[in-house]
Amino acid sequence: IPFLIPGAASLLDTIGHNFLDSLTAKGLNPNKIIVTSVLRTQDDVKRLRRRNGNASPNSAHFYGTTFDVIEALSEDEDGRPLQDVSADTLKLVLSEVLRDLRKADKCYIKYELKQGCFHITTREK
Repeated sequence: IPFLIPGAASLLDTIGHNFLDSLTAKGLNPNKIIVTSVLRTQDDVKRLRRRNGNASPNSAHFYGTTFDVIEALSEDEDGRPLQDVSADTLKLVLSEVLRDLRKADKCYIKYELKQGCFHITTREK
C-alpha cells in the first residue's frame, strides 16, 4: 500500500535528492533508488513472515513511518546500464547518504542482509 506519513515521505524525498547529489559529486551518472515496501497491513505481515525472517508481528510498517529501499542502476531505453558501476558502489553511496541522515537524527536505519535492502524509519512526524 503506497502510503507514508508526511515526515516519512519528506525523508524519502531527501534520501533521493542526497543520493543523486552524492553520485554527481563522485562523478557517477545518476542512478535511482527503488522503494520495495511501505505501509503493510497485518495480513501483509502474516504472509511475509512465512518467507522473510525479518518480518515482525509488531512491524514498524504498520504506521506509515517506515519504508524499505534498494539501489538500482539506471538503464537506457534498451535496458543497458547507463554506466559500468558496480552494485556495491551504489550500495556504498546510498549507505553514506543514510549514515549522514541517521547521524543528523532524521531516521533509524537497519540493513536487512537476507533481503538486501535498507529498512528506514523516520524520526519526524
